[in-house]
Amino acid sequence: MSFRQRLFYGLAALLLLCTAGAATSYLAMQLQLFWTMLLAFSIVGAILAILILGAIAISRNAPVPKWRPKGSPIHLLVVFGSGGHTAEMLTLLRNMDISPVKYAYRTYIISSGDNFSATKIIQYELALHGRGARPASYVIVHVPRARRVHQSYFTAPFTTLLSFWSCLLALCRRHPDQQYHKLPEQLRSPYPDLILTNGPATAVCVILSARLIRLGHSCRNFISRSKVPSPPSVTGARPHAYHPMTDEFRLRTVFVESWARVRTISLSGKILLPFADRFLVQWPALDGKKAWWGAKKAEYVPGLMD
Repeated sequence: MSFRQRLFYGLAALLLLCTAGAATSYLAMQLQLFWTMLLAFSIVGAILAILILGAIAISRNAPVPKWRPKGSPIHLLVVFGSGGHTAEMLTLLRNMDISPVKYAYRTYIISSGDNFSATKIIQYELALHGRGARPASYVIVHVPRARRVHQSYFTAPFTTLLSFWSCLLALCRRHPDQQYHKLPEQLRSPYPDLILTNGPATAVCVILSARLIRLGHSCRNFISRSKVPSPPSVTGARPHAYHPMTDEFRLRTVFVESWARVRTISLSGKILLPFADRFLVQWPALDGKKAWWGAKKAEYVPGLMD
């Protein structure tokens, strides 16, 4: 073998060793990045699990306190599905005989691309306008679908998180669709007073978002109650060491199970039964149903969608 050949093979071997070393280093970096991301996701998942378990613990058989003075105006938020859910919700709203004076502002949440529901809502609001409703007393908010038809279950968690975030913005009145819609002056809170839904997948994101906001508010109240001293009485005595925050809070939730559910509760219903303040069913066979042991019971209230 000539000198040139030996030199060529030597340089090739050296280059191969350098390439193998770089590949090994790159692989080690990628593995380190993978384990770092896995740890970060695990921490986030643990925090979310704690929040969910905390919300469940608060929700179980907790009484719903009185939160609104009698006769005061209400901000109503209605979650519309598509197709049959829309027809059922419109029937429910008509049977409720919504007064535009009592329900002074109305927010409708629909899925993106659901033109059918948007048209039906506008027609319903035109009927309310004939009964004295103000033109600017409602808003339609579009949120991404939690899961599209035939969508892969592997990508569904990402679209669900996007829908959840949009619903959270809508409840806090920070959604782009709400930018140019102002609440009436008599409504002091930016949050809806009452959330009404009949079971589309978007309802899961809306009610869980409401529970998350309420859980955060409860934690803030707890911290304030432990830090803020109560003012002295007329006699100078302090009857209680601490007092809670006095601001009013909203976001009461009502879930009405679909009329088509005669003997079993829907998947959305099973998820939301422990979280909704009231869970109403249309058939006696579902009365007293629970999602699991210790959760709230379903209430049989007939005639809502007749």
